[in-house]
Amino acid sequence: MFLGQTSTVAVGYWAAFGLTALVCFAAVGRARDVENEAVRRGLVWLLVTTGGWALLKVAFFVLPDPFREPAYTVGLALGFATVWAWLYFCSAYTGRQYHSNPTLQRLGAGVFLGVVAVKLTNPLHGLYFTTSEVTTPFPYLAVEHGVFHWTVTGLSYALAAAGLFMLFELYLQSGYDTRPLAVLTILLGLPAVLDIAAVLTPLLIDVIYAPLGVAAFVVGVLFVYQRRFLAAQETGEDDDAVVFLDDEGRIRDYTPAAASLFPPLKGAIGNSCAAVLPDVAGVVEADEQVIEQTVDGETRYFLASVSTLTLRDTEGQVLVFSDVTSAERRRRELTRHNEQLEGFASALTHELRNVIQIIDWRLATASERMEQGTVAHESVETAASASDRMDTLVDDFTTLARYGQSLERPEPVSLADAARDAWWDADTDEMELVVEDDASIEADPGRLGALLTNAFEFARHNEAETVTVGVSEEGFIVTDDGNPPGENVAGYLAYGESLPTAESGMKLPNVKTFARVHGWTVDIDTDYSDGVRVTVSGVTFRPDK
Repeated sequence: MFLGQTSTVAVGYWAAFGLTALVCFAAVGRARDVENEAVRRGLVWLLVTTGGWALLKVAFFVLPDPFREPAYTVGLALGFATVWAWLYFCSAYTGRQYHSNPTLQRLGAGVFLGVVAVKLTNPLHGLYFTTSEVTTPFPYLAVEHGVFHWTVTGLSYALAAAGLFMLFELYLQSGYDTRPLAVLTILLGLPAVLDIAAVLTPLLIDVIYAPLGVAAFVVGVLFVYQRRFLAAQETGEDDDAVVFLDDEGRIRDYTPAAASLFPPLKGAIGNSCAAVLPDVAGVVEADEQVIEQTVDGETRYFLASVSTLTLRDTEGQVLVFSDVTSAERRRRELTRHNEQLEGFASALTHELRNVIQIIDWRLATASERMEQGTVAHESVETAASASDRMDTLVDDFTTLARYGQSLERPEPVSLADAARDAWWDADTDEMELVVEDDASIEADPGRLGALLTNAFEFARHNEAETVTVGVSEEGFIVTDDGNPPGENVAGYLAYGESLPTAESGMKLPNVKTFARVHGWTVDIDTDYSDGVRVTVSGVTFRPDK
């Protein structure tokens, strides 16, 4: 049909498919703004193949022979490519990995190339379609599809349905209001009704109307419901409350769960988050924060986290509120228990020190009044040494009560600085400290200091002259040049063993306790024979800035 032979119906077909092509190509720029790389790639290819397919349909109507049939054939190939772009997009958008599976990629490429080969060689075998000139409802080249076409069409519908299933499954699992997206997805499949009607009635031309549905879907998700489209992916498969803010801190959208948790959100789109939710506005500046909220008369706790969501040429923020009530209640109970234990330990320490001071004073008085060298005087001196030992044990128990509790928030600590500080706190006598290297590690400063202090005091009791602190691949090491460990190496780290001496018996077990609250592991290097080498592993390093 030449351009001069026009009718209202003909112009309607040209306009429908021409506008579809224009919309798809225009939407490519919008699709390129989607932050997720795989989703972005799938959307772009879906738009390009659909737009090209629609444009070739226009060419099929308006071009003269002999260009019409080749335009239709190439359009069929692009149409089949649209199916694979659709599957790629659906897999990426719903968080599946089908699109990146090498086996499925090779299988899909093989099927695609095989079908395209049949389509492009149709002029040789004529099994895919045949053509004839008709004049109703306007003059055009009618296509009579063959068995290969219906086989491939059935495969295409089945693959497209698999993508639809993935989308609707995400919509159902999402904690977000996805009803508008579901309607758009249904619109995407409606042209199949036109395809069926075209076979049953002469009022419609049998040309496959699928590009119209893709264009409607794309316009909806990228121009009308873009934020909701991206939000459904962000909130898929959980029921967390989510609030979306623009770059000026104004509320742009929220999930139904968020509206239930924060009733003031309803009708607050466009308002400042600080004005609507003053209690949680500080979350925007903090990385993580647990907030307290009353839900149905019950106090519950929510972990609020902030992430960035890029929309078009602006960046918004996503506030996600996850219910951590059970964990927060356990944490608070543990904190209360630890505070109670520390208070008890402080009271007990105070009483024990008073008793020890009285004992020391009485023993000192008795020693002054006794003749030196006698059995009685030696007994008093031994009792005084035992009292001093008890005073040291009280210090150890106080340190354990304060720092042997669960660790909540580690921070970056310089190992070298911690070693030097602990050296000044420890009773090191005339030993020498050598710090070989440094690293920033995740630790609690007080507990790390207590660990190193006990390691240094063990070295003194082990008759060491030099203590070396260094960094290992998995943590750090403390090495002394004192007596090598005996056969019962495990006993050095166990309470009650008193190895190698009674004075040093609690030091390495304390080291193990302070390491364990960090999640670290302590061992004695049995291959080292020039003293005792304590290895601490499982340490998290902070990269140098």
